Amino acid sequence: MFVTGDSIDSFHLWPAETLNWTEAVWFGAWAPEHALTVYLYHWFRPAMGIYGGGCIVWIGDTAVPWEAPLFQYDVNRPVLGRLDLRDLTLDNGFRLYVLRPGYDYEMEFRNPRATVALRFTATTAPDLTDRRGTSDLFEGHVDQPGCYSGYVEIDGHRYPIDCFGIRDRSWGPREIGDDVRMGYCHGESEQVAFLAFSRPADTDEEIYKGYLSIDGIRHDVVRGSRRVKHVAGRLSDIAFELEDEAGRRLAGHGTPLNRFSYTPYPKLLSHHYLMRWELPCGPVFGEEQDLWSVPLWRQSRIAAGVVR
Repeated sequence: MFVTGDSIDSFHLWPAETLNWTEAVWFGAWAPEHALTVYLYHWFRPAMGIYGGGCIVWIGDTAVPWEAPLFQYDVNRPVLGRLDLRDLTLDNGFRLYVLRPGYDYEMEFRNPRATVALRFTATTAPDLTDRRGTSDLFEGHVDQPGCYSGYVEIDGHRYPIDCFGIRDRSWGPREIGDDVRMGYCHGESEQVAFLAFSRPADTDEEIYKGYLSIDGIRHDVVRGSRRVKHVAGRLSDIAFELEDEAGRRLAGHGTPLNRFSYTPYPKLLSHHYLMRWELPCGPVFGEEQDLWSVPLWRQSRIAAGVVR
């Protein structure tokens, strides 16, 4: 049922007994002028013959799934036929086609209320991201900046998409433990793109991996830190600085334009923010993703006196 291969654009061979082997594909784009984010995200568990995910659109302060303009996110749908990630059609209304392996993609999502049509063109090579610090979530992982064009139409209202953004692709055993805590922020423009994985803390957070791309030349991050500020329990500002293996440095700070929270997997809570980053080259848009295991999130809320 799953067509496998040795490229980042295909499903990978998996051990038959590894029921939690997960293949995931994500495209994230935005229309900052509307504080709108659109996600096309799907995960597959080939050993179990199931898939999940779908299309999510949120605008501004629509912070939870039941307030979002569009939230079609399924779990445990049976795989009924042959699936090839290079030319993929799913029975939930999603289609993905690889125009140029590793670089150019077309995707579409349709349901009775909405149509999403996007094209993604990468601005760097599809380099694998180091597993360091995230080996329980994936074996192979690609984070790739690029530009999006297309539109989102919901209930007859059309939002043009013309932005720089990111896609990711991952595969391997995925086990969501009780102590997951990770920051994941990124920003993209024609000249500059950055990605930073961080370990959240009460003071400065360590950035332990990521990349920095300047004029299409990309190097891995070797060190960095960031400071996250909340006001009345809400994210208000992130300041960061990082250095790559070529000795290039980037510093900036960002503020959120929208917010949204959901559980992409039953034990994983993910808070998402469309960010406007102020960099030396000017404003750049991207994201902050704040990931928690559900038990750890509850512990934090108890410590803050919010729940008992």
